[in-house]
Amino acid sequence: MPISVPDLPAAVRYEGEDGCASWAGYVVDDEGAFRSFVQGPVAERARDEEAQEDFEEELLALATTGVETAFLARFFAAVPEEKDWEVGEALAESILTEDTGREVIFPWNESRDRKTPQASLPGADLVGFCRDASGFALLFGEVKTSSDAGSPPQVMYGRSGMAWQLEAEATRLDVQHALLRWLRLRCLTPALLTVYQEAVTRYLRSSGKDILIIGVLLRDTPCTERDIQSRARYLAGTLCVPTRVEIMAWYLPVAISEWPDLLGEDA
Repeated sequence: MPISVPDLPAAVRYEGEDGCASWAGYVVDDEGAFRSFVQGPVAERARDEEAQEDFEEELLALATTGVETAFLARFFAAVPEEKDWEVGEALAESILTEDTGREVIFPWNESRDRKTPQASLPGADLVGFCRDASGFALLFGEVKTSSDAGSPPQVMYGRSGMAWQLEAEATRLDVQHALLRWLRLRCLTPALLTVYQEAVTRYLRSSGKDILIIGVLLRDTPCTERDIQSRARYLAGTLCVPTRVEIMAWYLPVAISEWPDLLGEDA
């Protein structure tokens, strides 16, 4: 089923299926809608605004003098600008969670795990759950942001490329062990714990195969199926049901280099 995000209208320009893998290309032509989407749900995700507001309110409550309050103003302003790939990850998560065709849950904002401004977190970019006809399943995935004029872009190849990373997340028990442990420690409410247990039960009953693997490629280049088709077919030849693989490319109307600046503009 094609993805449908009401606040980010997109046209499906190509799609295909091979075995356990499917792929699709989405084109967003409405620049105004894209800017609003980035300044709204994407900014909230990229900056983890809810947690940031709670953090600031607590520190302000601890300040007892004007000097301390003035220092906090400088402290709160000392936040580095988001990188384009960070905006891309938040964009991909927002697209998936706001898709009206299914329920996707990301229990934790990975930006909370960064201990330094330059930190690049290891592991999968997307870690969460997706509900289907059988209930909740584990969701692992990767997000790549590329202005590369070549097709497929370089981010799809090699040991740091999307295809290799998705294959590892689908087949390597050491990778899955780390992801499930990371995920369990972040399912902090009874509701999330119930979802986690349901998804992991499916995982165990299938000997680690009943999972959803998603790859999201974000582009500011012309739309072409060559961007993802070969990588999706490769995974179709490597993996099999009940593992499901979805590779999608989104072609967006604002240059990737401008995405961090969009977060600072008024919606």
